[in-house]
Amino acid sequence: MAATFKRMGWEDREVKVRRDELLSVLRQNREQHVRDYQAACVGYREVALRRIEESFQEAREVVHRLKEGQTVAVGFRISLSVPMSYERAYDQIIRMMEMSVDAEIVLTASQFACFVMDDWEWKEDWASSNAPYIRGGG
Repeated sequence: MAATFKRMGWEDREVKVRRDELLSVLRQNREQHVRDYQAACVGYREVALRRIEESFQEAREVVHRLKEGQTVAVGFRISLSVPMSYERAYDQIIRMMEMSVDAEIVLTASQFACFVMDDWEWKEDWASSNAPYIRGGG
């Protein structure tokens, strides 16, 4: 989005918004983020448990072969990204808007993208790392 705005010459564009409307959108975005994070945590635990169980089974098979006198390669690795929450980022801007004495807030194009469109700089990486857990894959 930033590249599009830059091409359009709008990266420095500002907009004045009503604080109460901005707070409403921020709270909705935060609630959705928390729901997505919680879903990712559930999916992560399911994937982690499944992978650990598979590794335990593989380890039992290796132990059995070693006890039989076989020489087998031993190597176990489970690598999963833990879901991240950016709830505090939402909390901070929500609290700032709650404490503001202004009825109207001026936002830059990049602030508008984050606060209103929920398009934060971390959002794409966050979504792609959590997607396998939310879909139940992994």
